[in-house]
Amino acid sequence: MSDKVKLLMSFRARLMLLLTSFLLLTSILVLALDNWARKRVERVIVTQTEQITDTVNKGYGDLAEATNIGMQSLDSNEFIFDVITPDQLPRTVEGIIIAKEDGTIRDSSLKGVVGKQIKLPESQQFEVKSEDPLRGVAEWSEDYAKEHAAGEEHLPKTYYHPIRTTEGKFWIVIVTTQKSIINKIEAASERIATENRALSNYRLAATTGVLVIALALAVIIGWRFTRPINELVVAARRVAAGNMDFQVDINRPDEVGELANTFNEMIAGLKSKRELEEKLNQAERSAVIGRLTQSVAHEIRNPLNVINLSIDHASTRYAPEDEARRGQFLRILSTIKDEIARLKHLVNDLLNYGRPAQLAVERVDVNRLVSETMSLVRPQADEQGVIITVDDPGLPSEVIGDRERLKSCLSNIAINALQAMPNGGRLSTRVAQSNGYIEIDMSDTGVGISEESISKVFEPYFSTKQAGFGLGLAVTRKIVEEHKGSIEVSSQVNQGTTFTVRLPAATNQS
Repeated sequence: MSDKVKLLMSFRARLMLLLTSFLLLTSILVLALDNWARKRVERVIVTQTEQITDTVNKGYGDLAEATNIGMQSLDSNEFIFDVITPDQLPRTVEGIIIAKEDGTIRDSSLKGVVGKQIKLPESQQFEVKSEDPLRGVAEWSEDYAKEHAAGEEHLPKTYYHPIRTTEGKFWIVIVTTQKSIINKIEAASERIATENRALSNYRLAATTGVLVIALALAVIIGWRFTRPINELVVAARRVAAGNMDFQVDINRPDEVGELANTFNEMIAGLKSKRELEEKLNQAERSAVIGRLTQSVAHEIRNPLNVINLSIDHASTRYAPEDEARRGQFLRILSTIKDEIARLKHLVNDLLNYGRPAQLAVERVDVNRLVSETMSLVRPQADEQGVIITVDDPGLPSEVIGDRERLKSCLSNIAINALQAMPNGGRLSTRVAQSNGYIEIDMSDTGVGISEESISKVFEPYFSTKQAGFGLGLAVTRKIVEEHKGSIEVSSQVNQGTTFTVRLPAATNQS
């Protein structure tokens, strides 16, 4: 993988890419939302502007229509209020007044004001004023007065048109109201304000949604990124506790994956180092035992032989003549000899474990070897109530090896089996051939071996019994391995134990 590809696949690059994606996504969403909101507000403003423009145009149309009515009244002998009722006036027009030059009302759409005086512009030109010229005029239209009693509610706007006719100068005064236009503008403003509030709520909701989604994605992705780190923390604690029989299962192409691979290599290195230290410690112990056995052989073995011979001499020469005392005397001496034999057995274990292998190789009949071994332990088995069975298939089963050392190997297993059955049981032995090997299975129905102890039974100095050095099975495994074989054990607590010794058949070594 090239350096550029590694850089793109790195944890930092992926994190920066993720943050950049979040920023771009948020920016795009905000811009899209603002663009949508702007267009929506523009549409509302255009609509309201059109409606206001239409209302204003209608107002100008009403003014033109009212002016036309006033012009017609100058050429007519009828009053405007007789021709047009107030309900027939244009919508924005409240009154039409035809006034003389001195302000006297000649004609009007309001019947009660004819002949009254109004104030006219001093400039004698067209003017527009935000006033009601009829306010203050006595005895004006009752309906008009009631309708506009408040004065400012109808928002008047008056147009003064000077007109010269053959009869003289007249003023066409058109009184309009701006209320509809103001209402339309207020409605438009309210609509725009409502739309802005709605859009603000949309922006707030959309922004909140984006933030919630970003937070959820950040939590998920953060958990995804930190999970392998937590696994490494847990793995480090397991290593600190002494457990090295595992590997961290993290397959990633970034720095975290490289860290996991390095961590696994570290575990493998520590495990190899620990195994090497154990082998060195075992070698040191073996060297110490080797030196120790030399002194043990000279300092203990010869005195034991002298004691044993002395006991035999005492049993034949100094035994009492009385039968009862004689039997007690012989039993005591027998007990002493048994203890001496046990001590000699311990010494032999030390010697056999410490000294280099010097095999007296010959062809050994395994069936006969098993029978001889069972004959050696049968007296002890009978005393404990243990039944011994040997499954002899009658087939030739020969190996190349040291008869005495192999017998010592099988006797160690048998003695351990008897010690596991102090209250009786069954010791079964079976010889079989499998794939060029002779297999010897020795099973007991004793107390069994616990799960935490079964992996240590072949280690030197490990023993579940108070007596002994814990070298019996270690010596047994050494003997089997010296013969290029293997030994295995399986056990269940309170149900029994089975040892399986596999030795190369003689036919494969000829």
